[in-house]
Amino acid sequence: MKRRMHRTSGQFLCLASLGVLLPMAALAQRSGPTPANTAAQPQSEPSPTAAAARGADVYRSSCAFCHGGDARGGLAPDLAASLIVINDGGKGADIASFLKVGSPERGMPAFAALPSDQVNDLAAFLHSVVTDARQNQPMDNNAIVVGDAKAGEAYFKGAGKCSGCHSATGDLQGIGKKYDAATVQDRMMNPRAARASAAPPRGVTVHLPSSSTVEGTLVSINDFFVTLRDANGTLRTFSRDNDVPKVEIHDPAQAHLEMLLKMTDPTMHNLTAYLVTLK
Repeated sequence: MKRRMHRTSGQFLCLASLGVLLPMAALAQRSGPTPANTAAQPQSEPSPTAAAARGADVYRSSCAFCHGGDARGGLAPDLAASLIVINDGGKGADIASFLKVGSPERGMPAFAALPSDQVNDLAAFLHSVVTDARQNQPMDNNAIVVGDAKAGEAYFKGAGKCSGCHSATGDLQGIGKKYDAATVQDRMMNPRAARASAAPPRGVTVHLPSSSTVEGTLVSINDFFVTLRDANGTLRTFSRDNDVPKVEIHDPAQAHLEMLLKMTDPTMHNLTAYLVTLK
């Protein structure tokens, strides 16, 4: 942000004593615009505050799912503690270099196609996060939990029939430590939309006219073809004509999709409250 230097009357007296005579228009320009024409003065470049606001939009669409709504960590690390952000120097060069290559081995994809102006805005936002982090405590993402954990546990083990497929000491152990409450609830209610790469694969059985069947993992399906990967890893594609051959899809997430249609908000909140206790 540019600082406008306001000269005192003493400074102008000093100039006069040196024999420097300035026109009145020049004096007015040097001392800053008057209240009447302040709004008419164009800014030569966007303020950091405006850039950070735009960068927040970029962050929400590209980064928030993994790094948390406030950039203080979620599935991925706290960006306020990132050395890449801290050592960037405020210009965005280090952040831009990192985004071009990412860190695939740690689950961070590259964002090489992100326009430079958006990268600059994102850098401005991240630097504002670092500044705020030095003054404030990280937001507790589980503070939004409003349900009854005991009621959620009873539903998990009883009416919800969740324990038929899941275990608090098995596949769900530590889920409350791994994910914040919003992510737990999102994956619980819609596991495929939450993150396609983490969704359980769907099985498929193709009933051929010869009465034989072919089974495997579903790759794609439409009105004309179905493609699967069999137990040997071979891709196989079969043409379809309406319901011939018959195709059965076995979706491990189907129970979640059915649950979404009949679960009430209080039950959902209770179940979320219980799951986040599984540390």
